[in-house]
Amino acid sequence: MSRSSLHNDQRARNVRSTERGVSTVLDVAMALLLVSASVLLIGVYLHAADDDRDETRADHTVETLAGITLSVEYSLEGADPVDDRDGNYTRTDYGSATGLLADAAVANVHIDGVKILPYADDFEDTVDASTSSALVGANQDFYVVAEWEPYEGAAINGTATAGERPPPDEDVSSRTITASSDVPAVDEDALYAGSDGDPLEAAGEAIGAAIIEAYLPPESSQRTLESQGLSRDLTVHHYERLVAPLPYEFDEETDPDDAGPLHRNEADALAANERVLYGTDGERDSGTRGLADWIASDLATVYEDELETIDERYDGSERDEEVAALLANAVSTDDVTITVQTWYP
Repeated sequence: MSRSSLHNDQRARNVRSTERGVSTVLDVAMALLLVSASVLLIGVYLHAADDDRDETRADHTVETLAGITLSVEYSLEGADPVDDRDGNYTRTDYGSATGLLADAAVANVHIDGVKILPYADDFEDTVDASTSSALVGANQDFYVVAEWEPYEGAAINGTATAGERPPPDEDVSSRTITASSDVPAVDEDALYAGSDGDPLEAAGEAIGAAIIEAYLPPESSQRTLESQGLSRDLTVHHYERLVAPLPYEFDEETDPDDAGPLHRNEADALAANERVLYGTDGERDSGTRGLADWIASDLATVYEDELETIDERYDGSERDEEVAALLANAVSTDDVTITVQTWYP
């Protein structure tokens, strides 16, 4: 073999060796690229899974709270008729956890900061304890807030909570739902007073009537007012507590000779309810302020800016329709808003 042939053969081997080296480098680079892509995809998948879990963990707690049935026993201590008696007076209630939390929020109602039912705190505490016990063993902590207000921003409202407030540095998942308050819904038609009267007065009357029907249902109130013993005394106490923040009292009950609507011999729950709504004479034009006027005044305060804007743009029946539409959008007597927060301890 000539020197030239040897030289050419060696160069060919060098070229093949170089090609194999380049190929190997490319294979390694491609393998690293594929591995990196796989790691990236796995990371994205796991991150998405975490996000999905974060978004649904509050949903799972909501489903659990709605699905479990609890029985709670609470004390009536704090109510005057009970405090005047010896013995342990308790009541029992049952329902779903969300339903009982909604009930606790409504029971814990305040009017202008004045608590109406003195035993509402104990009811809330027992619902909280029962709810927490039902969720023992869960791998996450929770906090629930149930809020009831008959219209947005109302100075008549109630709140109940369960669980512990989340630490400020925790990653919290949240879900908000609504539950029934067992307070009747307000018919929107009742808010459109038009030329027949002021929509604020119409709203005060409709909202007040719904609240009174929930706390003092006429049929059952009539039965207990006609009875004797603790049930009757508690019903009278509820009437007195509901008007406690108002410039009106059931004064006739201090005089046994005055047969007012709460007197057992002349019991009239409908008349008593109208006195709560309108004042002493049970009529709007009586000159005394009942719950209807109180709510109308609160509505005027809460929506002062919006009402001023409406008054600048409209008058007459158009103004009344705009005010009624504003109030119809704000009223939600039949709903309790429940917010559930969860986090991993």
